[in-house]
Amino acid sequence: MGFKKILFVVLILSLGSMGVSAQNIMQKRAKVEALNSALHFANEGAHGMLIVHRMLENYNQDINKYVDLESFKINYYTNKDLPKNIFDDPENWFYDTSPYEWYDIAVQNAKKTKYINSTNIIKTMTGMKSMLTEINQLRFDLDNSILNADLTDTIQLNKVYAHLERGVRLYDNYYKLHQQLSSDVGAAFQKVRPTAAEVQFPKLYGSMVQVYLSTKDILLAVRNKEDEKLDEQIPFQEASVEAFKQMDLASFGSTRLASRKVARIKKNLVDQGELSIKSIKNFYNTAEVPTEYKQYGKFYYYYNSDLINKYNRYGNGIVFELNNLVAYLDIPVLLFTELPHYFKVIYPKKLEKVDYLTASDSKITRLPKILKDREIQMSTRKIKVDSLKFEVALYDHMIEDGDVISLNFNGDWIVEKMPLTSEKKKLKLMLNKEGKNYFILHANNVGRRPPNTMAVDYYYRGFKKQIILESNLNVSEMIEIEYVNE
Repeated sequence: MGFKKILFVVLILSLGSMGVSAQNIMQKRAKVEALNSALHFANEGAHGMLIVHRMLENYNQDINKYVDLESFKINYYTNKDLPKNIFDDPENWFYDTSPYEWYDIAVQNAKKTKYINSTNIIKTMTGMKSMLTEINQLRFDLDNSILNADLTDTIQLNKVYAHLERGVRLYDNYYKLHQQLSSDVGAAFQKVRPTAAEVQFPKLYGSMVQVYLSTKDILLAVRNKEDEKLDEQIPFQEASVEAFKQMDLASFGSTRLASRKVARIKKNLVDQGELSIKSIKNFYNTAEVPTEYKQYGKFYYYYNSDLINKYNRYGNGIVFELNNLVAYLDIPVLLFTELPHYFKVIYPKKLEKVDYLTASDSKITRLPKILKDREIQMSTRKIKVDSLKFEVALYDHMIEDGDVISLNFNGDWIVEKMPLTSEKKKLKLMLNKEGKNYFILHANNVGRRPPNTMAVDYYYRGFKKQIILESNLNVSEMIEIEYVNE
């Protein structure tokens, strides 16, 4: 065979190889797009769940006020001002593409591309869609139960709370399916993951992933009440956000990266990242929760209201902007996933028939350092008790001089602006079985003879004990309570 013929054969073979290669790349991209349609369904579902979540909290809080406050009149909710199905939304009130529309698209894409494990992913999405339908129906069930019930009747009132508790289970079960979907999609993606050459800006994308993972890990630590992990997680998030902030996009030599849109996305990503860091440090160092979330506790408030608003789409959070950047640069990778809220029912004080006060948060591993903008000083002593249930007596052990105090127990204000006198104020408390337990003495004033001092009487192994706490207008004293089970 002559040289020219050999060259011709080689050229034909190489062109055929390039064609196959290009075809493979297109098939991989189609499968990535199919997997991303499943994640679009999950992310948009989380948005709709936020709307229902806010409604459930409002139902819960208004019913509680009705029970506790005789003059309170419920402003009965109606669903007339919202779509019949928040997750379908044919008039596009809340979405460009609704969760149900994304479900249909994702199922069609899965069947068309036949990516690995597509059958199980469709099954999980179908379970999630069914649960979204139940969550949407719950708002109508609550409407009807409130409108038609005599809320002065305990039996009928309890039916309303039973609907709210159903919301707790639905949100918890949906979260499990959401995690399963994320895991299955991630596993399927491994089979079609692009090479480094197919990711146009691998260094930039790697930095985006670090911002995402560091922020998500912190949110999950708060959701799961694993704040002992934050010692390592907060510096990781700070380093990730700072590295992304310092990245010089002009150095990539791309006109696309030099656009105003990319500059805006980057700025908002950095702003949201820094706000998120500020919020988690507030969580880490303080025991403060806004009044309206006082009964919900610190973990619930920071996850469901403060931190998640800087992460999810609403508020143009970190995940929203990361996905904007992925779409704009046309990177063939998985979308970043948002996280759904969780719901918790709180009960009015009149219905809480408990002999012992319990903390809103059932596990505390991190002791606060700041409370109401005051430094917290740890006592050198501990209160040791031999039962999870114990009683204390609080009083001014010296001359009554007008001291007024507030007392924080495991993050909850159990006494607020109480004058201290020689007469003992008795409290019955229930310790958390896991984690730490503590008191913080907060001085509302220092009386005529500073500092503010309070005596605490309690019993340990049958013997009466006493500890004195001191606080002023700059520093509050904390004392740890240790359960000794021997």
